[in-house]
Amino acid sequence: MPRKSFYTGILFLFLFSCMAPAAKEPPPPEELLLPREKESIHPLTDDGERTSLREAVENSLVYLEKKISSPISPDNSSGNQGDLRHLEKARCSLSLFREIFLNTPDPVEFARRIQENFHLWETTGKGEGLTILLTGYYEPIIAGSLEPGREYQYPIYRRPDDLVETTFTELKEQPKGKGIGRAQRGQVIPYYSRQEIDCQGVLKGEGYELAWLKDPWERFVLHVQGSGQIRLPDGKMLRVGFAISNGRPYRSIGRYLVEQGLIAEQELSLRRVRELLQKHPEWMEDIFNINQRYIFFRSLPLSTQIDGGPIGALGVPLTAGRSIATDYSIFPPGALAYIFSRQPVFDERGKIIGRKSLRRFVLNQDTGAAMKGPARVDLFCGSGDKAGWVAGEMREEGKIYFLLAK
Repeated sequence: MPRKSFYTGILFLFLFSCMAPAAKEPPPPEELLLPREKESIHPLTDDGERTSLREAVENSLVYLEKKISSPISPDNSSGNQGDLRHLEKARCSLSLFREIFLNTPDPVEFARRIQENFHLWETTGKGEGLTILLTGYYEPIIAGSLEPGREYQYPIYRRPDDLVETTFTELKEQPKGKGIGRAQRGQVIPYYSRQEIDCQGVLKGEGYELAWLKDPWERFVLHVQGSGQIRLPDGKMLRVGFAISNGRPYRSIGRYLVEQGLIAEQELSLRRVRELLQKHPEWMEDIFNINQRYIFFRSLPLSTQIDGGPIGALGVPLTAGRSIATDYSIFPPGALAYIFSRQPVFDERGKIIGRKSLRRFVLNQDTGAAMKGPARVDLFCGSGDKAGWVAGEMREEGKIYFLLAK
């Protein structure tokens, strides 16, 4: 499979960049994806805040150090020594980057030292460097309640007690009409669909509700983004994060609307989808059900620091403008990368007025159902409405390079 072939290639770089090449099986033929070194990037500038970069680097180091000290974990039960070597290489690379960053305030000298001390690897397909599709995601802030009421009719749920993950490799007929098929070890056995949960109410009254929201659109956005903050009637804030999905396939409703001719490809954005559904609320339920994937959340204590970022797939806080989500079967979790693309610019009322360059160092700290293949990268844009403006309009071509210490 192409993705597995590329993952083998990228791990090979992390494991053996300072060692003699090892013998390995010949790669599969056509469509092989391989990393290729980029000699230099000019200008190697960074348009983000220095404090945010340091924060993101420190968070990745926390993850890598924890993984290295505890190699046998639920997501790495083998404790494979090859995995440990690539984690060590990633940690050494980040530590070197941090040392250069902290001791080189001059941007020109900083760029020179990075070029001098790091390999810059890009993905290639059929000999050509791949162009990525850069999108954005954010943490919405939504009005809600811990109790249902006249305004609050749309529940979000915690993980149901009868949702299970496989401990075997083949799956036969499932209970409660939840489908049949095959599943790999550790995958969720296909559970109720979005339509069954939200429209037919199969979980209603089971005691799994975490909170109730005012608006079905806001609930759907919360599912797509994977985390959010809920402003309660007494003014307190509750943060909810991703717990698990229902194991069913993700499908973009934006892509569906383009395929149906309801939104032009060049106009596709979260804002445009919302406007269409607000104009045709009778479509909303059927459109949402196109995406069978359903997210169950976990609540964080009210004492949790709300001004920090939500927790990503690595178990560390995400940093606005610095954390990215990718396909972890291809790109190494926690690793340092450099992206360049474009980003939207808005006026004070949230109207988009143009685009500007985006060039910055980022950390691979999250993943998601839509992140499939080497050409998809999602940038975490922050929390609240302004972050939502950026995330909703970000859909740009770009490039990504992963950094590895020489």
